[in-house]
Amino acid sequence: MKAESLKFYNGYGGFDTHAGEYVILRRPPLPWINCISSVEGEPFGFLISDSGGGYVWHGNSRENPITRWYCDVANDASDEKIVLKKHEGQGVVEWSPFEDCVARHGFGYSCFEGQRYGIHWLISAFVPIGSPVKVTLLEICAECDCEISVEYKVDSPYKHSFIFEKNLQKWKIKQNETSKFVLLLAQKEKYFGSYTQLAACEEALEKVKNYWHEYLGRIKISTPDESINVIMNGWLQYQTVSCRMNGRTAFYQCGGAYGFRDQLQDCLAIIYTDSAKVRERILEHASRQYEEGDVQHWWHPPKNAGIRSRYSDDLLWLVYVTYKYVEATGDKDILSVRVPYIKSRPLDDSEIDRYEEPESSDKEDSLFDHCVLACRYAQKYGEHGIPLIGGGDWNDGMNRVGICGKGESIWLGWFLCCCLECLCKLAFMTNISKIDRNKIMAEAKNISSAIEKHGWDGEWYVRAYCDSGRVLGSTNSSECMIDSIAQSWAVLSGFGDRERCKKALNSAEHFLADYENGIIKLLTPPFTADSIEDVGYIASYPPGIRENGAQYTHAAVWLAKAFLKVGNNDKAYKIISAINPVNHARTELEVAKYKIEPYVVAADIYSDSNAGRGGWSWYTGSAAWFYSVIFEDLLGVSVRNSGGGEKSSAELIINPSMPKDWKECTVEYKYKSTKYIITVNSKGKYPQTVKIKDDGAVHRINCC
Repeated sequence: MKAESLKFYNGYGGFDTHAGEYVILRRPPLPWINCISSVEGEPFGFLISDSGGGYVWHGNSRENPITRWYCDVANDASDEKIVLKKHEGQGVVEWSPFEDCVARHGFGYSCFEGQRYGIHWLISAFVPIGSPVKVTLLEICAECDCEISVEYKVDSPYKHSFIFEKNLQKWKIKQNETSKFVLLLAQKEKYFGSYTQLAACEEALEKVKNYWHEYLGRIKISTPDESINVIMNGWLQYQTVSCRMNGRTAFYQCGGAYGFRDQLQDCLAIIYTDSAKVRERILEHASRQYEEGDVQHWWHPPKNAGIRSRYSDDLLWLVYVTYKYVEATGDKDILSVRVPYIKSRPLDDSEIDRYEEPESSDKEDSLFDHCVLACRYAQKYGEHGIPLIGGGDWNDGMNRVGICGKGESIWLGWFLCCCLECLCKLAFMTNISKIDRNKIMAEAKNISSAIEKHGWDGEWYVRAYCDSGRVLGSTNSSECMIDSIAQSWAVLSGFGDRERCKKALNSAEHFLADYENGIIKLLTPPFTADSIEDVGYIASYPPGIRENGAQYTHAAVWLAKAFLKVGNNDKAYKIISAINPVNHARTELEVAKYKIEPYVVAADIYSDSNAGRGGWSWYTGSAAWFYSVIFEDLLGVSVRNSGGGEKSSAELIINPSMPKDWKECTVEYKYKSTKYIITVNSKGKYPQTVKIKDDGAVHRINCC
């Protein structure tokens, strides 16, 4: 593989867009990994880095590892060892096939190719569809007649691992002849099945490649910005599904758990391409709601032990994502599905949270009623009429702002307004509703009025009121003078004063955008160990790290979305370009600063003394939001479906918000078995609505 054939080659690697791979020609500053998870059957998967480091799990990536998760940037270790040996007379030379090789991370597989001592090798590692086994295929070709052997061993401390090796003994190989080896690793020997046969493994690898090619090819885009094209056409959805939803693990964080707010938001990236998975996830999350209305903050399958907490926003994401799903798919029937609750003793006043395995409840309600209960539970207000922040809202690190029961969250107020409106819209879609929509919208209006009265600081909205009454996010705040999400959601909720919203967004960009380093900070200035008030564990991070004044990419994407909503497309595009990981590693010098993978979104990017350094990569919900904002807001393509069986009416809504320099974009969208090719022209009049149907044909739509 030649560097000049790769897009955005940076001295270490680049995109092979034809093969759908990121190709690494040289060892990068930190491990650049692939997260490979099973797509059907029992949960299973593995991480693998450019140098072969990583680990394997079955069932739950944290609770049931087969080999150890290390998170060691210096050593990049693995319990699996593969050693190639070339026998020369009475002597032998041996080496690791992961040294001095070309690594290629693809969708559902990784390959490693190299040459040493006259031996060429190719390793392909993957998980077959529907089988919980790691398959490693090894091909060896020699430049001359010789004897070779392969050593494969697993040094895991866990006793529940089985390996299988085929053709590993000393082997005579002729010049230009290829020998192939099968290496298998699983929790139980029975999972090996037919994969002890080479032909079955090769066929399984092709099925994996074909699966992801079809899955990720349901939407394709072409814009004047090739950096957007390469990250959108495969990598963002793959990151969301393989890592966030299926594996729930990565190099820097091994979660294993489902987060209530987390995997629901991940669904936003696949609503138009895998609605069945979204439906399943919504109903599963609804089943983790307590009888009182609060929800598990996170839980570990299969026993579903997890945290009952005082986080105040988790439960509302059920309402938000359910509405987005029903609007896009027309699946109104989901609102009537009966879903059970869970139960345990409610938290007492002395408990911040509690780890437990809750009981199943005999009580069940429709999904719609679960949404109603979530909104009711969230309607708890402080002295300013703004929702109580509880043990933290979206920003987990602010977990002590309202721990005494008085602190209020302006962001949560905006989000609750949004979710109350979503609930009212859902009520229109079902005949089981008995809610008073006028009363609910009046409640939302009261919240927004309270925020406008008590949450406006003159040029932007404040972030929160602490238990003590101290204001966070004000010009008078020595720390957290301004916070991004209170400004973004004033716009995204649709309830903020229009003129104030424009001021707030401009203020956020002015104080939080560092375009020189490609950073859109969450807040500024950071908290310190000597903070005036204990706002939570956010202050335990050094200034400029993670939530504490770094870019928290989730929030940066929301800011871009808000600018698009108010029609400031060029500023939004500037933020999107700053967020795009491709743009953080275009050159060798930029890689030296950014360090982490340029083909997936990072959860955070550091500021201050470490400005531009990438933090946690892969395991972040910002990948789904980034995908959604580019597709729905920047390119302006969404799907609406009325449902109703044979009388259902699906339509494409086309309303782009492209920067002024863009003249035209193309979106290919596969609606069931039918392909729609949409050309969006900057001179077109928008919004445009196009009726769509599933007739198996190819339809071209020119919006001009």
